[in-house]
Amino acid sequence: MNILWTIALVAQLIQLVQATGTCAMYGNCGKKSIFGSELPCPAKIGFEPPVLSDETSKLLVEVCGEEWKDIRNACCTEDQVLALRDNLQRAQPLISSCPACLKNFNNLFCHFTCAPDQGTFINITKVERSKDDKDIVAELDVFMSSSWATEFYDSCKNIKFSATNGYAMDLIGGGAKNYSQFLKFLGDAKPMLGGSPFQINYKYDLPEGEKEWQEFNEEVYACDDAQYKCACTDCQESCPDLAPLKDGTCKVGSLPCFSFSVVIFYTICALFAATWYLCKSKENGALIVDDDILPESASLDNSDTNVFENFNNESNSINDKVANLFKKVAQFSVQNPYKILTATAFSILAFGFIIFQYGTLETDPINLWVSKNSEKFKEKEYFDNNFGPFYRTEQIFVVNETGPVLSYETLDWWFDVEKFITGELQSSENIGYQDLCFRPTEDSTCVIESFTQYFQGVLPDKNSWERELQACGKFPVNCLPTFQQPLKTNLLFSDDDILNAHAFVVTLLLTNHTQSANLWEENLEKYLLGLKIPEGLRISFNTEISLEKELNNNNDILTVAVSYLMMFLYATWALRRKSGETRLLLGLSGLLIVLASIICAAGFLTLFGLKSTLIIAEVIPFLTLAIGIDNIFLITHEYDRNCEEKPEYSIDQRIISAIGRMSPSILMSLLCQTGCFLIAAFVTMPAVHNFAVYSTVSVIFNGVLQLTAYVSILSLYEKRVKYKLITETEDTKESFLNKFYLKILMHKKLIISVFSTWFLVSLVFLPGIEFGLDQTLAVPQDSYLVDYFKDVYRFLNVGPPVYMVVKNLDLTKRQNQQKLCGKFTTCERNSLANVLEQERHRSTLTEPLANWLDDYLMFLSPQLSQCCRLKRGTNEVCPPSFSSKRCETCFQEGSWNYDMSGFPEGEDFMEYLNIWINAPSDPCPLGGRAPYSTSLVYNETGVSASVFRTAHHPLRSQKDFIKAYGDGVRISASFPELDMFAYSPFYIFFVQYQTLRSLTLKLIGSAIVLYFFRFFCFLTEYTELILIGPGCHYDYCGYRRSDGTVGNFTQRCKFGQFNNMCRSSCGVLCSYC
Repeated sequence: MNILWTIALVAQLIQLVQATGTCAMYGNCGKKSIFGSELPCPAKIGFEPPVLSDETSKLLVEVCGEEWKDIRNACCTEDQVLALRDNLQRAQPLISSCPACLKNFNNLFCHFTCAPDQGTFINITKVERSKDDKDIVAELDVFMSSSWATEFYDSCKNIKFSATNGYAMDLIGGGAKNYSQFLKFLGDAKPMLGGSPFQINYKYDLPEGEKEWQEFNEEVYACDDAQYKCACTDCQESCPDLAPLKDGTCKVGSLPCFSFSVVIFYTICALFAATWYLCKSKENGALIVDDDILPESASLDNSDTNVFENFNNESNSINDKVANLFKKVAQFSVQNPYKILTATAFSILAFGFIIFQYGTLETDPINLWVSKNSEKFKEKEYFDNNFGPFYRTEQIFVVNETGPVLSYETLDWWFDVEKFITGELQSSENIGYQDLCFRPTEDSTCVIESFTQYFQGVLPDKNSWERELQACGKFPVNCLPTFQQPLKTNLLFSDDDILNAHAFVVTLLLTNHTQSANLWEENLEKYLLGLKIPEGLRISFNTEISLEKELNNNNDILTVAVSYLMMFLYATWALRRKSGETRLLLGLSGLLIVLASIICAAGFLTLFGLKSTLIIAEVIPFLTLAIGIDNIFLITHEYDRNCEEKPEYSIDQRIISAIGRMSPSILMSLLCQTGCFLIAAFVTMPAVHNFAVYSTVSVIFNGVLQLTAYVSILSLYEKRVKYKLITETEDTKESFLNKFYLKILMHKKLIISVFSTWFLVSLVFLPGIEFGLDQTLAVPQDSYLVDYFKDVYRFLNVGPPVYMVVKNLDLTKRQNQQKLCGKFTTCERNSLANVLEQERHRSTLTEPLANWLDDYLMFLSPQLSQCCRLKRGTNEVCPPSFSSKRCETCFQEGSWNYDMSGFPEGEDFMEYLNIWINAPSDPCPLGGRAPYSTSLVYNETGVSASVFRTAHHPLRSQKDFIKAYGDGVRISASFPELDMFAYSPFYIFFVQYQTLRSLTLKLIGSAIVLYFFRFFCFLTEYTELILIGPGCHYDYCGYRRSDGTVGNFTQRCKFGQFNNMCRSSCGVLCSYC
């Protein structure tokens, strides 16, 4: 009995030993192929590993940590530990900036390879034979706690890898979005790609039937763990809290505060007016609806002008002086018409010659949009001069509006198209894409951002293309293009579900900015416009030259010509005599004077080097015609009235009298027009500034020519045509339009109420005005760019890059390094890297910061034995081809620490910088040559300027672009201690929106001041200044009020309306039709 009990006890002890010290695999048993790596041997049941040698134990502790120093019976050999060390070192450059992730990563694979209880959580499910004819592991299951896997993934998911402006997870986890994808990527067999040499299947939360296995659940560390704390850039929990942003909007309910204030103000005014009106009506005994309304029987015809003779009013002295001055000008013109016309013709020819010889059009959108004195223009200039101009971008969308864009037929077609574009398409200089393209390094292939590069430009098999494309989209790092940079699906497709995406995007980058690139782009444009596209698809595209070219094609010469012809016909009809006789010459001369004023203005400004634009060339003729034709009607119709009322005057006297009477109105209108344009000339935007200056000078020349050349023509014309006097009964009846308009005009209170209400209602909706210029409206509507702009908003899933440019900072000093870094424990809490990491969670910035300084300093880490290496015993750089035995790390263990102690300063900083900036990315991914060779401006003594790269999220509207620009400006301004600015290629086109509100208020305020000042000078009664000034159009009011008439306000309104309305109406109708 005792013997049986003893045997049972021994059996239990043996089973316990096997359970606590069992191996699933041990040692290496050969390779599966000649190019593969050594594969482990499956351990036999009951196998007990031998005790580790001291050297192997020391090596294991060095690789896996101090907690392994008491482990003597590990399930691995020395060769396996060495292989483990080499494999872990490959991941270290990517994740070493986050100690918690690195520790978890090492723990997982150390236990997987060497844990004494390896057999309790690993089940070998498939065994194959090696080339040495031994059993080798082909597939196994690893049982793991899902909570451990979650913590492991969470500790690694936010680690940034600056060299690719992305995440380390894109490289070590294939862009995994959760722990199962992460571990699946690590476990999938990828022996030829440097991944797992055999298949590892991770299983979580074991069911009841598999409880004989234990789940791997060792200690795991969060990214903000006190002992293994990660940097802010890699761990959100370690980041500082930024001061909250001020909300730029104030609302009361759904109404903006401004609109709410206007509603309250209007309500108070309405209640006050209603109360006052009711009180007045009670006093008068009746409600007063109209005031100063003429009796129906009354007529201005009957009143004639005697009503004005009953008042002893003094005339305006300024008006008199103006009238006398212009009478003298008119007198000289009618007395010397040929001299005037000869001088006019000579001026036109002279200025026309200047335009022909020296005139140039400004077509560069940048020079049209922003002043060269602008801060953003200087920043762009600085960036281009120091880091090179931004890439020339050629972008193509292939779209299927009704279904998935991808099919094998589409692939077959597009692979051929892309191959032709990138390989065969050449310019007239026999230069192709391969000669112009962007290459990450000198020995790299051209960058082609296209899904075809998942297959390196080779059409996949028809039976497997969908599976292969999905796999590449899921794990881009497994399908690297020839230029060795992973292509994320958001760069290439309109949707994450790539097989059902409605569009794919192809982007080609050029670094050549010469005329050769222009010529190639012209041929690319011709090829794409003539490309035969499969049924059901369409393309849209843009080249670097497209926008400027299409803007230059946006001409409306035919429209201008037809408009001027219609204007000529209308002017000829409107300038007819009352007898019905037309005056073709006067109509034609009026239009020619408008054109002459434009030519003179353009020639005059060309002398001062002010460039014209296509907008000026197209709009100024209309604008000058609309403004200038009015004076022709005024002068001519006033002359006709003088012919009727002053038959005793000679023709010259009638013209001089007409000019004397109309000149105050003409001058007042001219001053207001030129004044408003001059105010607009203070806008710094070149397109607006030049337009305002050209408009001002054109209007001035137009006024001068009307008062001289047109007067001379009118004099010559009338002297050759006998004027027929129309009798009283023929055509002096007051028109229906006059009577109707006058009746409305006398309802002063009603008119003021209506327009005041309209004004206040408009103010309520004023905050709802959105800023921005729709790009599709800037080009001809039949341009191919219209579809491209729409597709960018709909299908492009990547935002524009942003470069934080830091200059004049001495980075050889530790305290300045700490202002920029983010990977180390002593970096300033509000360093550039840390703040930008936080901004990603509240601004339009979304991409991780490409921080060259962090990568450079990490490159020096002695833990990364493949990075900064010197030949043993020398200061010479160790080539990548040299084995580890011939090299040593630049810094020894203990001399490089995460608290930045021991980091290089002064001359050492620049010495190691030269090593790093010339280091390739293979075998050390932190090498600076490929990602950062154009990101620094440096010499032997220091770094004078550098850029830190990130990107905005996809921008799908003008509102998004304006907000993104505002974020860039705000963030760069939040570092007052740094000399820095934010730059993105589109920023320069959105400079104006930062000051648009304040600028608008200033311009409107200045125009109002100018408007009142003009009336103050030309009006005799202050009540007229108050009543007329705010409420009337400057032309019409000026014409009605400044015609030299005397009398009280109402009577002069009636008289001015009767005499001038038809004249000004002709001009207004003519110009706006």
